[in-house]
Amino acid sequence: MNILIIRLSSIGDILLTTAFIRQTRRTFPEADIDFVIKKKFAGLIHSNPHINRVYEYNDLGPTKVSDFAKRFTGSEYDYIFDLHNNLRSIYLRHKINAKNKYYIRKNKLAQIAFVKLKNRQLYPYKDIPQRYLDVGHPAGISDDGKGLEIFWNSDTETGITNKFNKMGIDTSNSIIGLAPGAGYFTKRWPVEYFARLVGLINEHSTYNIAIIGGDNEKEISRKLEHLPGVYNLCGKLSIIESGIAISKFKCLVSNDSGMMHMATAVNTPVLALFGSSVKEFGFYPYRAKAVVVDNKNAKCRPCSHVGKNKCPQKHFNCMQEIKPEEVYRQLINII
Repeated sequence: MNILIIRLSSIGDILLTTAFIRQTRRTFPEADIDFVIKKKFAGLIHSNPHINRVYEYNDLGPTKVSDFAKRFTGSEYDYIFDLHNNLRSIYLRHKINAKNKYYIRKNKLAQIAFVKLKNRQLYPYKDIPQRYLDVGHPAGISDDGKGLEIFWNSDTETGITNKFNKMGIDTSNSIIGLAPGAGYFTKRWPVEYFARLVGLINEHSTYNIAIIGGDNEKEISRKLEHLPGVYNLCGKLSIIESGIAISKFKCLVSNDSGMMHMATAVNTPVLALFGSSVKEFGFYPYRAKAVVVDNKNAKCRPCSHVGKNKCPQKHFNCMQEIKPEEVYRQLINII
């Protein structure tokens, strides 16, 4: 039995496939399971014991997809599960030989109608891992009732421990992680609110605080790194090292981002801040110890499926009205 799973990007979406990967292995314990992923995200699944081969796609533009597809010449799969269903993955699944091909149904029209009309009945709630599982149902893949997961080797864990030691981070003390970044402005809780939250943590506890994120969050993190008790890890860790770091946190306070899903994958409690996005899109923390804080009184939510670079209403009430004092109260409850 040969199986190919396709999910090219991004951090959160790939982490949300990990339940499906495990469920596929559980259904087909003797199968060869291959995975196609963009090269820059491949670290998320390199150590996954349920995967036999990882095919890294270097995103060099549409004309390169045909060259990449040639790597599968002569191969034939029993199943292809396309969990992405974009132009590149569609091309790949058509070019690669397989007896059975299944793909995720995104229902874009329903998404657009929901965003425009704000009628929740137009887009019924279902977690993204459950939508992925729907893709595998025709092959007999079933839910095992478990959540997300991520794996790494001992050398990588030793490396992150050494980095922590060099930065003077004492992992014997409890650390609260903050992930202030997100792909779009309307998904980001104001950085000044994160700063106030740091003040409240310092005022009422002895926790250390670590800022986590990638290169894109460096500018945001610089506005927080000068605060007492704060260690800035943004842009200093690989994707998998970020997962190991989060696994050592007492809790992670995060926007709707890949770091939020990383926390659920390593079983770290997460306090998630949702602005323009809503539960119906399926990206809430999955089967994890989590608290979601959002502004249910903001009638303009959702303004987009993925987020926007500025508030269409110019007030940004979905995030501005979530005050640091309320977030701190929720944080104390979850830890």
